[in-house]
This record gives sequence, structure tokens and C-alpha cells, in this order.
Amino acid sequence: MSDKGPTRVLLVDDQSIVLDGLAALLRDNPDFVVVGVAHSGEEAILATMKHLPDVVVMDISMPPGMDGIEATARIKEAMPGTRVLVLTMYHQREMVNEVLEAGASGYLLKNTGREQFCEALRLVAGGLRYLAPEVQDILDTPPVRDGKRPENQVLSEREKGIIKMIVQERSTQEIADELGLSILTVETHRRNIMHKLDVRNMAGLVRYAMERGWGG
Repeated sequence: MSDKGPTRVLLVDDQSIVLDGLAALLRDNPDFVVVGVAHSGEEAILATMKHLPDVVVMDISMPPGMDGIEATARIKEAMPGTRVLVLTMYHQREMVNEVLEAGASGYLLKNTGREQFCEALRLVAGGLRYLAPEVQDILDTPPVRDGKRPENQVLSEREKGIIKMIVQERSTQEIADELGLSILTVETHRRNIMHKLDVRNMAGLVRYAMERGWGG
């Protein structure tokens, strides 16, 4: 517990059973107080403005609305002093990079135990960054392609949009027409996306999109 009292925590997840479990986990710990819960990215932003938490514990995939990465970015833009600790089951390199780019201070996996969760909360609330060991290992060992390490694995907004249209089963011609691009340019974007995500086929792209809640 800090001099100003227990750390104020907002819990965000689309599954009520997860919220109940996290709240129960923190209930008997005097270092923390749960000031609110939210079930979506949109709710998370409103709840943050209302409850003014020190730390927002944020899920990533919360279909069908705004995902946790976008919600994190908007919260940090509106309230830079609020810390965000992402708690998710996903730990793909691209997703970790997006979370950190959005301004999150921590990345924790849902298979974590009570002690690690509380330690991550303490460190993030104290202004430090916390990455689960599995996540840190991923960042410490970037993939090698053709003997070269890619410089940047973060998808652009255009690339994200193309993935979403692919999942919607839009043809290359339809994507090109909507974006005002040539078919060759769309195919180039698709190759670049697959390279960044380290996937070899369309099934890999679809799986990535579904994990983000981009199911159409």
C-alpha cells in the first residue's frame, strides 16, 4: 500500500466470471481496491473517466466492439497518468508490440498466479513496466527471416483494415476497389502482413483476426 492509500483498480473483461475471479483475488489484499468493472473497450473508457483508477487491468479481445488495445490508446490519450496492465491469453509478438505501442505499462498472461498478478499491479502502479517472463522472452528473441531480423513488426492501420476485409471474405478485387488501390498493391500488403505476423497461409491470418475479435 502506498502513502496515498490502496491502489485503485478498474477491471476490464468481456467475461463476468473472469471479472468476478479477479475481484475476489484482490478483495482480501489491503494494497488494492477494485473501484469498478467494465465489459468492453467502450465501457472501459467511460469507467476510467468516472472512477479515476490508478491501474486499469485490460483484456484484449472483447468482441464485437472496441478491443483492449484501442481502448488502452484512448485511455492513455485522455488520461496519460492512468496505468494500463493488459491481462490476456494471447502472447503473439505482433500483439505484444501493439499493446506497448498503445501505451500499456504491463503485459500479463491469464495463466498467471495470484502472487505474480499482485506483483505486476504493484510495479505498474509504481510507474514501472512489467512483462510476463514468457512475453519478455518473445521480445528478446525476434524471429529470423532469410537471415535477417525484421526491424518493425507493428501493423499499420491500412494493414489492419485489409485483414478485417479478408476475414469478411472480401475478394482481392473488392478490397482494391474499396481502398482505391491496385490488385498488385493489395497483394503486396497481404504478403507484408503475413511476413510481419510470421504466418504462412490465410488460415494464420484468420486465426490472428479471430483472436483480436475481428470475426466479421
